[in-house]
Amino acid sequence: MVFRIRPLEHGDLPEVVEGWNRVLIYDKVSEERFKRVVLEDPNYERELNLVAVEDGRVVGLVAAVAREGVRGRDCRGRPEEAYDGYIKGFYLLDGYWESGIGERLLDEVFERLRSRGKRVVKVVEYTGRYFFPGIDVRYRRLLGFFDRNGFERVDKLDDVAADLVDFEPSEYQRRAVARIREMGVEITTYRPEMIGMMREFVEKLDMIQWFPEGWERDFGREGRHIVAVKDGKIVGWACYWPGKPVAGFGPIGVLREYRGRGIGTSLLLEAMLRLKEYGASKVVAGWAATGFYLKSGWKIYRQYIVFKREI
Repeated sequence: MVFRIRPLEHGDLPEVVEGWNRVLIYDKVSEERFKRVVLEDPNYERELNLVAVEDGRVVGLVAAVAREGVRGRDCRGRPEEAYDGYIKGFYLLDGYWESGIGERLLDEVFERLRSRGKRVVKVVEYTGRYFFPGIDVRYRRLLGFFDRNGFERVDKLDDVAADLVDFEPSEYQRRAVARIREMGVEITTYRPEMIGMMREFVEKLDMIQWFPEGWERDFGREGRHIVAVKDGKIVGWACYWPGKPVAGFGPIGVLREYRGRGIGTSLLLEAMLRLKEYGASKVVAGWAATGFYLKSGWKIYRQYIVFKREI
């Protein structure tokens, strides 16, 4: 078998996306989405996105990321991630899983990550542009590949979902709304004139992966942000994504001193009611704090394994 490994070229995209969709059947992508997540990632580096080619045919891919310094070009990196690199996409075509090509792809990308000062590789848990937070538990062959190549299973993450067609607020949710009203908390749509309040909230929340440098520039433009306001200050915030038939929700954040009082549940409920009125039949939240959503009647929708390996 004669093959070579080289950087992904723009002309490879149709073949790469076709191969991706044949293998990663639960995460099919368009060329447009692949370009946005991989090539248009602010942290994109050509030398970290590699294809394995046999007789002119792309048979495998590894898409990796190494943030420069701590914050990276997307300004989303956290201090504890300074030495972390990420594999956010990987596949081999059928017939190539036992060929050694996958191991060669890993060796090449490990060397390039080490040259950038990285000591750990995660699959995935990347807080920039990503396809999925880990490897779906249904990809048994892919899970086995990482298992036998020295990766450790370090976490299990969930996507959660709720049906909206016949949705009505539960007693748990109604009690949460009553509690925040007694506290003097109002749930309302974010408005541009709230930017000063929002800056103060973001500073206290300290979630750089949600609010990287420059977040104020376009914040609130699409009108899909809701906030919890008390005494002229934002104490909670959530984002929702209208869609038909499936909508999205998240992230959501509440200031630490206000947690456990029903504010998060009330924000979630408001988004669910708005999305139902919009016409969505289901809402999904990815990479979720599962217990929070289960209390509001959501169900686990997908599960992922997170891998890590020291290099």
